[in-house]
Amino acid sequence: MPPNLTPAGPDNDRGPPSATSPRHQDDVITPVRESHGLMSEKVERRSTEKAEDREEVSGHDTGSDGRRSGRRSSDNDTSNRNNHRWRGYVKRDGKLRPFRLLKEDFGNFRLRYLSDWTVFNQLVLASAVYVFFTNILPGITFASDLYVLTGESWGTIEVVFSTGLCGIIFALFSAQPLTILGVTGPFSVLAENIYTLCENSFKIPFLPFMAWSLIHSGWMHFLLAIFNAHDYTMQYVTDFSADIFSLLNSVIYFHKAIRELQRTKAAVSLAAFLYSIIGAAGTCLLAIALSTAVSWKPLFHRYIRMGLTEYAAAISIVFFIGMPYVGDLATLDHNRLEVSKSFRPSSPSREYFFVEFWKLPIGWIFIAIIPGIIITVLFYFDHEISSIICTAKRYGTQKPGGYAWDVMLLGITTIMCGILGIPPANGLLPQAPLHSESLMYTVYEDPPPVDEEAEEEGPGEGPPAKPVQRVHEQRYSAFLQAAGILLFVSPPFQHVLGFTPTSVLAGLFMFMGFQSLSVNPILTRIWHLLTPISELPALPHGASWMGIHCYTIAQIVLTGIVFGVTLTVAAPGFPIIIIILVPVRLFFMNKIWSRQTLRYVDGWATREGKPEDDESDRRREGLVASSINLAFARLLLEKGCSVMIGDLALRPEARKLIEQYPHPQTGSNTSNNKNNSYRPSALFQETNVASWPSLSRLWSSALSSFPQIDIVVPGAGLFEPAWSSFWHPPKTESNPDSESRDTADAEPGTYAVLDVNLTHPIRLSQLAIGYWTQEGKGGCLVHVSSIAGHAAGIGSPLYIASKHGLHGFVRCMAGMRDRLGIRCSAVAPGAVMTPMWSEDPGKKHMTQGEGVELFLEPEEVARGMLELCENPEYGNGTILEVSKGATRVVPLYRAEPPSGVGVVLPRLAENAEKVWKKLESPGLKI
Repeated sequence: MPPNLTPAGPDNDRGPPSATSPRHQDDVITPVRESHGLMSEKVERRSTEKAEDREEVSGHDTGSDGRRSGRRSSDNDTSNRNNHRWRGYVKRDGKLRPFRLLKEDFGNFRLRYLSDWTVFNQLVLASAVYVFFTNILPGITFASDLYVLTGESWGTIEVVFSTGLCGIIFALFSAQPLTILGVTGPFSVLAENIYTLCENSFKIPFLPFMAWSLIHSGWMHFLLAIFNAHDYTMQYVTDFSADIFSLLNSVIYFHKAIRELQRTKAAVSLAAFLYSIIGAAGTCLLAIALSTAVSWKPLFHRYIRMGLTEYAAAISIVFFIGMPYVGDLATLDHNRLEVSKSFRPSSPSREYFFVEFWKLPIGWIFIAIIPGIIITVLFYFDHEISSIICTAKRYGTQKPGGYAWDVMLLGITTIMCGILGIPPANGLLPQAPLHSESLMYTVYEDPPPVDEEAEEEGPGEGPPAKPVQRVHEQRYSAFLQAAGILLFVSPPFQHVLGFTPTSVLAGLFMFMGFQSLSVNPILTRIWHLLTPISELPALPHGASWMGIHCYTIAQIVLTGIVFGVTLTVAAPGFPIIIIILVPVRLFFMNKIWSRQTLRYVDGWATREGKPEDDESDRRREGLVASSINLAFARLLLEKGCSVMIGDLALRPEARKLIEQYPHPQTGSNTSNNKNNSYRPSALFQETNVASWPSLSRLWSSALSSFPQIDIVVPGAGLFEPAWSSFWHPPKTESNPDSESRDTADAEPGTYAVLDVNLTHPIRLSQLAIGYWTQEGKGGCLVHVSSIAGHAAGIGSPLYIASKHGLHGFVRCMAGMRDRLGIRCSAVAPGAVMTPMWSEDPGKKHMTQGEGVELFLEPEEVARGMLELCENPEYGNGTILEVSKGATRVVPLYRAEPPSGVGVVLPRLAENAEKVWKKLESPGLKI
């Protein structure tokens, strides 16, 4: 029987309060094996070895015998961290560990592949048709441009062949099939300039030199994938660079439209040229107008409006392709797209799709490394951004992707295109998010908790279910659109493409430029630039509109500079300039613009947060990903246990874990799954642990998702924040300035700290014990307490009281292990570096400066929790104290006080002194 979990929190009792809500909670539920929470000694030994490996990578050494190695001084800890720092880069989970991300991505690919072929419906088919038009039509425009500017080396058939072939390969074998591939505008600029250099300066054939450039680029992609480049490159890219790159794409589109009309002017009569201007403008304007048809209500039926919107570009193109054949327009000498009349290359000098690249002199082979580097930078940046945008949070994607895997696959297709003599394809920025947009649908999740006032009013239908946006994550739409494009390499379909006037392609260039520009935040800030200050919205404290306007002007100027470079002989190097903007943004712009202004306009492009977050905020990102319950959930998943996480909201670090361990899509109850190849999965349930109905929904969701529940970890907790503190009484008429969110006139009155820290674990334990006793099964309750449960201090009396109460509750459950097979215990760590500290404005100063090294790592506590599940000597009301590098069982009577590294909070005495001074003057306001 597969392992399973029950409700418990990912951040544990150590989870911090949310900055925007009165409570922070999370609970995790996990089933283990048939041993009802006990795992074999062999499994336990393997888990310990893995834990030690992880600790060594991060630079923390607990000794050869793990947690029981005894206490070490902070000097030794620092020395060990320095000794292991560089070794950690290549050890397990190290940033430079070869094949680390590829191995993870392959596991994700293997887990999701079959389910990607189980979803096919009308929306998927409509998406395939939609993406087909938005992909092939811009491709045709680039083909027209490339045909002229590469000396007929690449034309329509090469571009269509590359787009279709690479698209099919990625639809079948990529880790993220939502990404759409095609020949991009920036690459066409590169190709044009490389051709010019080959013809005018190098005096060598273009295609062999380009083939070697792409071969070099291919093996560079391999190195980026093997050495996990995604982890240490894209995480430093901000919206500043990404927005400039997007704006550059728009400018290139508009520029190509103008150049297309210029070439038409040189090739046709004045009358035909004037019509070309009309045709180009008409194609663009009609497509723009139809793209807004969904808002034409009440005109037409809803489905007609939706169809006009989805096929706006296709309708406009077909209309203006036909216009030159009507009436007197048919007599004009229109300039049309050059196509092949047979399945052979566009160039008259080529007979087959193969380049004799080995005939290039050896010197030029090595020189081709330079454009290979430039192509690699462009493709890597472009493809990664495309993949990130098409899986943005608003699309609700749930399956894991694989950046390293896709970069490796991109290297393979790049080499293949070079040898075939066709332009390489990579991720498309406009088309990839459009693909996700076209696959979106709405599902309804469980309703939010019913508030107490509504319940008092009497029975009713309750709140409506919550609509949530999701995307059909499958491979059919990408495969069908690529296969359709590949059909156009055949002579009959090539003949159809030959009817397309170049004026239509110019109009499509303008439409694509408009599409790209309309979603770029630079455009919004340009409108702000032209708006009077008095009409602009208010800004956060410290930010200024003058600073924002200067920031916008800087982006526009830099885009102009990069675009100007693309018009010179240095054009192949323009991607390098985009990359240089990354360190410029991080290390120089903060010396010109204020921190608050930069926080308002910019942020990380691929992860949560902003570069201007202070050091504690940046450290918090790492801490959140390692909070206690989340670390424990990772351990359980590694041991084959499925996990359910309950929290007010799904935090980014928990989302990554869920993406890594997706739940089967075949049904809601894994007990109905007849497939014996069980794989652990992680689920999320929105939960307010202070609400009993919400806890009941969490429990019901776990029962319906797993065949059984074996481990329950009530892990949400608060460390007496100012908004629920004994020293900050609830607001009253005589105490109007209190920071407390607890209500003075509530009936019954409660403290949030006690609700979350004590009442919630008792109620969740009640649900678990009731389930196990009714089912006649054993189980394992692991509570997350604190050394505060056998200590005292004036600074946080409510928190300490809640932990004393939790210890008493756990000890009262002691007899159940031997009589019922139900284990109940608690882990009592010292100070643990979790978001509970860094996210509380009143306490994060305790995590800064001297003494920070005294904090425990969440993984140390998680291993203690695992020991409570596995060690047969524990589980009988056990309180396991965890300090830095050591553990001990706290006896019921005559317990020695906590000792060792990490048992006392830094600056605890300072906090206590502040309380005493407050009590002495002006006193406690009530």
